[in-house]
Amino acid sequence: MKNEKKKKRRCNQKVMTKEALVLKFMRESRHLSMRRAGALLNLSDSTISHLENGRADLHPKITMKLLEAYGYSYDQFLNMINGKNELPQSIRRECIEILKRLDEEKLKTVKTILQSF
Repeated sequence: MKNEKKKKRRCNQKVMTKEALVLKFMRESRHLSMRRAGALLNLSDSTISHLENGRADLHPKITMKLLEAYGYSYDQFLNMINGKNELPQSIRRECIEILKRLDEEKLKTVKTILQSF
Protein backbone atom coordinates (compact mmCIF):
# COMPACT_ATOMS: atom_id res chain seq x y z
CA MET A 1 0.00 0.00 0.00
CA LYS A 2 1.37 3.33 -1.04
CA ASN A 3 1.62 6.01 1.65
CA GLU A 4 0.67 9.17 -0.21
CA LYS A 5 1.14 12.58 1.29
CA LYS A 6 -1.71 14.94 0.77
CA LYS A 7 -0.66 18.05 -1.01
CA LYS A 8 -1.08 21.04 1.26
CA ARG A 9 -3.40 23.39 -0.57
CA ARG A 10 -4.56 26.87 0.35
CA CYS A 11 -8.18 25.91 -0.38
CA ASN A 12 -8.02 23.40 2.49
CA GLN A 13 -7.51 26.25 4.95
CA LYS A 14 -10.09 28.91 5.64
CA VAL A 15 -8.58 32.25 6.67
CA MET A 16 -11.27 34.92 6.76
CA THR A 17 -9.97 38.42 6.18
CA LYS A 18 -11.70 41.78 6.28
CA GLU A 19 -10.85 42.16 2.61
CA ALA A 20 -12.72 38.97 1.72
CA LEU A 21 -15.76 40.01 3.78
CA VAL A 22 -15.83 43.43 2.12
CA LEU A 23 -15.60 41.93 -1.37
CA LYS A 24 -18.47 39.57 -0.57
CA PHE A 25 -20.54 42.50 0.68
CA MET A 26 -19.74 44.50 -2.46
CA ARG A 27 -20.79 41.64 -4.75
CA GLU A 28 -24.01 41.08 -2.84
CA SER A 29 -24.79 44.81 -2.77
CA ARG A 30 -24.82 44.74 -6.58
CA HIS A 31 -27.16 41.72 -6.51
CA LEU A 32 -24.63 39.56 -8.32
CA SER A 33 -24.45 35.83 -7.82
CA MET A 34 -21.03 34.23 -7.63
CA ARG A 35 -21.69 32.72 -11.04
CA ARG A 36 -22.56 36.10 -12.58
CA ALA A 37 -19.56 37.80 -10.94
CA GLY A 38 -17.31 35.05 -12.24
CA ALA A 39 -18.70 35.46 -15.74
CA LEU A 40 -18.06 39.22 -15.62
CA LEU A 41 -14.45 38.61 -14.66
CA ASN A 42 -13.85 35.49 -16.72
CA LEU A 43 -13.34 33.46 -13.53
CA SER A 44 -15.17 30.42 -12.22
CA ASP A 45 -17.79 30.79 -9.52
CA SER A 46 -15.68 28.49 -7.32
CA THR A 47 -12.79 30.97 -7.62
CA ILE A 48 -15.10 33.77 -6.45
CA SER A 49 -16.25 31.54 -3.59
CA HIS A 50 -12.68 30.72 -2.58
CA LEU A 51 -11.73 34.40 -2.61
CA GLU A 52 -14.74 35.45 -0.51
CA ASN A 53 -14.52 32.60 1.96
CA GLY A 54 -10.85 32.82 2.80
CA ARG A 55 -9.78 29.78 0.82
CA ALA A 56 -7.65 31.69 -1.69
CA ASP A 57 -5.22 34.55 -1.35
CA LEU A 58 -6.40 37.91 -2.64
CA HIS A 59 -3.94 39.41 -5.05
CA PRO A 60 -4.04 43.16 -5.75
CA LYS A 61 -4.68 42.61 -9.46
CA ILE A 62 -7.74 40.42 -8.81
CA THR A 63 -8.98 42.77 -6.09
CA MET A 64 -8.85 45.70 -8.52
CA LYS A 65 -10.73 43.67 -11.16
CA LEU A 66 -13.41 42.79 -8.61
CA LEU A 67 -13.76 46.42 -7.48
CA GLU A 68 -14.10 47.59 -11.06
CA ALA A 69 -16.71 44.94 -11.87
CA TYR A 70 -18.70 45.79 -8.73
CA GLY A 71 -18.49 49.53 -9.34
CA TYR A 72 -16.57 50.49 -6.21
CA SER A 73 -13.43 52.57 -5.86
CA TYR A 74 -10.29 51.49 -4.05
CA ASP A 75 -10.88 54.28 -1.50
CA GLN A 76 -14.34 52.91 -0.73
CA PHE A 77 -12.81 49.46 -0.34
CA LEU A 78 -10.19 50.76 2.10
CA ASN A 79 -12.79 52.72 4.08
CA MET A 80 -14.87 49.58 4.55
CA ILE A 81 -11.86 47.54 5.57
CA ASN A 82 -10.76 50.17 8.09
CA GLY A 83 -14.25 50.49 9.55
CA LYS A 84 -14.89 54.05 8.36
CA ASN A 85 -17.97 52.78 6.52
CA GLU A 86 -19.80 50.17 8.55
CA LEU A 87 -20.84 47.05 6.70
CA PRO A 88 -24.53 46.33 7.11
CA GLN A 89 -23.90 42.61 7.42
CA SER A 90 -23.47 42.80 11.21
CA ILE A 91 -26.72 44.75 11.47
CA ARG A 92 -28.41 42.26 9.15
CA ARG A 93 -27.14 39.33 11.23
CA GLU A 94 -28.50 40.91 14.43
CA CYS A 95 -31.87 41.57 12.79
CA ILE A 96 -32.13 38.00 11.59
CA GLU A 97 -31.46 36.72 15.11
CA ILE A 98 -34.20 38.99 16.47
CA LEU A 99 -36.62 37.84 13.75
CA LYS A 100 -35.97 34.20 14.61
CA ARG A 101 -37.21 34.84 18.15
CA LEU A 102 -40.48 36.57 17.17
CA ASP A 103 -43.82 34.80 17.27
CA GLU A 104 -45.96 34.73 14.13
CA GLU A 105 -48.12 37.77 14.99
CA LYS A 106 -45.15 40.02 15.70
CA LEU A 107 -43.47 38.76 12.55
CA LYS A 108 -46.49 39.84 10.49
CA THR A 109 -46.29 43.30 12.04
CA VAL A 110 -42.59 43.58 11.25
CA LYS A 111 -43.26 42.49 7.67
CA THR A 112 -45.88 45.22 7.27
CA ILE A 113 -43.47 47.82 8.63
CA LEU A 114 -40.63 46.69 6.37
CA GLN A 115 -42.86 46.73 3.29
CA SER A 116 -43.58 50.41 3.90
CA PHE A 117 -39.93 51.34 3.20
